[in-house]
Amino acid sequence: MDEVKFRNRLAGRVRFPEDMTSKKMVHAVLIRCHEPRGYLLGIDHPRLPEDMEFFTASDIPGKNEMPLPEGTIPLLAEETIDFPGQPVGILTSPDQEKLLRYARQFKCRIRKLPVCPPPGIDDLKARAAERRILKGDLQKGLNKAEKIFQGTYSLEMPEVPSYPRMGIFCQKEGGRYILNLHTQWPSLVRRLCALSANISRKQVELQFNTAGRSWDTHIWQSAIPAALTVAAASIIRQPVRLLEYETRDSFIPRKLEVQYRAGIDNQGKLTALEADFQLDAGAYGFFASEVLDRICVAAGGYYQCRNIDIRGRAYLSSTPPWLPMTGWGLPQGFFGLEMLASHLADQSETDPALWRKKNLVSKGNLLPTSGPVRQVIPLKEMMENLASRSDFTRKHAAGKQLQGKSGEMEIQPKFYNGIGLGVCFQGNEFLSREKILTSASVSTTLDKEGFLDIRINGVPATPSLMATWRKRISQQMSIPEDQISFTMDLADEQTFTGPSTLSRSSTILTRLIDQSCESVQKKRFREALPITETSNYRRRTKKEWNWETMKGNPFAFPSWGAAVVEVELETATMELKVPRIWISLDCGYVLDRDSARSYIEAEVRLALCQCLKKQSIRPTIFPELKIEFVDSENPNRRIGGLEGLVLGSVPAAFAQAVSLASGQEITSLPLSSGDLLKGGPEIHAD
Repeated sequence: MDEVKFRNRLAGRVRFPEDMTSKKMVHAVLIRCHEPRGYLLGIDHPRLPEDMEFFTASDIPGKNEMPLPEGTIPLLAEETIDFPGQPVGILTSPDQEKLLRYARQFKCRIRKLPVCPPPGIDDLKARAAERRILKGDLQKGLNKAEKIFQGTYSLEMPEVPSYPRMGIFCQKEGGRYILNLHTQWPSLVRRLCALSANISRKQVELQFNTAGRSWDTHIWQSAIPAALTVAAASIIRQPVRLLEYETRDSFIPRKLEVQYRAGIDNQGKLTALEADFQLDAGAYGFFASEVLDRICVAAGGYYQCRNIDIRGRAYLSSTPPWLPMTGWGLPQGFFGLEMLASHLADQSETDPALWRKKNLVSKGNLLPTSGPVRQVIPLKEMMENLASRSDFTRKHAAGKQLQGKSGEMEIQPKFYNGIGLGVCFQGNEFLSREKILTSASVSTTLDKEGFLDIRINGVPATPSLMATWRKRISQQMSIPEDQISFTMDLADEQTFTGPSTLSRSSTILTRLIDQSCESVQKKRFREALPITETSNYRRRTKKEWNWETMKGNPFAFPSWGAAVVEVELETATMELKVPRIWISLDCGYVLDRDSARSYIEAEVRLALCQCLKKQSIRPTIFPELKIEFVDSENPNRRIGGLEGLVLGSVPAAFAQAVSLASGQEITSLPLSSGDLLKGGPEIHAD
């Protein structure tokens, strides 16, 4: 927490939903059905006190639905239960303790339905989305190969913390409904609240605080509770605070498993690359297309290969909807690719960094998606720098040599060391053309008194980002910082902005703010005040990226990341330690280096939670981080994104380091000491 926010919270100037209260306020909880898929026959509950009310789908004054690109989900289940934990009603009472006691006594009666078909059944109705990247002739590339390798790599998604908290407070003032909540998507919340209460979007006012980082897995989940809270407030005409109510259905393990087949020639260069994977999209399959696109793009990556076939399928299931995953699939897709790259380097008897540099696409080549490479890819220089800083080549060679002689040693060392490398890229643009995701606009107004108001209708990633914006604008327009204000909530019928994710607030919104301020500055001394200028985000054309055929350049200005992870493996207990991690990032001009470094440290912690089972990374054992931003102080460079660069590079590097230290071929994460004691799965060459 930065100093300003810390002082404001101590002074009571920062209001969180759980801090809000009112004399006439009632508490509310969502009543959920914990049964599997089936017809909803009824809801049994004890006789309710006079001050307690229970509302179901038929009581909602407006529409009982949330429309999203892949379909529509009911706010409250009415006829069928599609997944365990689906809300069926909302219970209110002024007495919080009594409310929770009664809520536990609600039970749903259902007639069970067959669960959604498993992924092995080729049923078109069970598919949420399907994507494929084709380039060249796969069979021709396999025929040219000197060696063909097959491998399966799996990554289990970690349980994401439930912050930002889902508590919501709503009160009516005049004709407006004022909500205090945490959200990364205010436009979706406002639209849904207006639909559920049958009111205008202008009547919905949002008051929210920045979450500190993006929580992609919770990006839309606050919209349904918010809409139900507004609907309840409109019915009972009292302030409503929706309480967090933990359910046993809150977390279901998910796994992404990618099957690879690759051919290499006698020089270790790729001649063919084939990947195939299936993804459980949960009920309704929200955002499955966007996530599939990004996984497919990452599965092909940035390696030069003329013959590629990448197939991905998302299927519906009777489990809670959970997409998008952290990073929207791009970091998870890189895990399998980077594991394959290290394995191919090992089979080619080549240093992993050297193999990657040899196979990287270069300017003038074609990407796996058949788009031309128009810019110099900085990964070669980044890997050389990392290898030098971490002494990667020597340590890797020493580990290989020790691995081959471990059985001949009379006295085993206390620790075995391992080192691994992973590289990836990040894109802050959505690959689909759905306006609900891609829309973004900034409106800037300079009034007669010289005050500048910037309306962004978005959520800055951190409070320090607004301070950075204010400082940049003050320097560009010679306006005192105290005369620059930001409005993050546009209560109108037309404006809609996509979610604040994938570093879009620091990249796209910053660019739109600069453009609108430039336009105001040009007219400032030529036209009468007030002056208002609006900048809109331009979606990429089909020529640049064809979403339907998966052809072209998926990202116009990607950011690049590389990581080296060093591990220590205790010989007797197989306990793993991560003493050091080296990270190199090329994400253009960095607005705030301190905030960027803090974000990277937090993402390293999340990445290590993805690597290790049931092992918390406490500050006392947190690895020594050596972070480098490449050419980040050049203001002429475009601002790039950070989200997902660590998650896309560290897990694969960690698995490779453990493979080297243990002598076992690690192909899946997360790991535990018990897994290493049992022995890991191996990959076999054809």
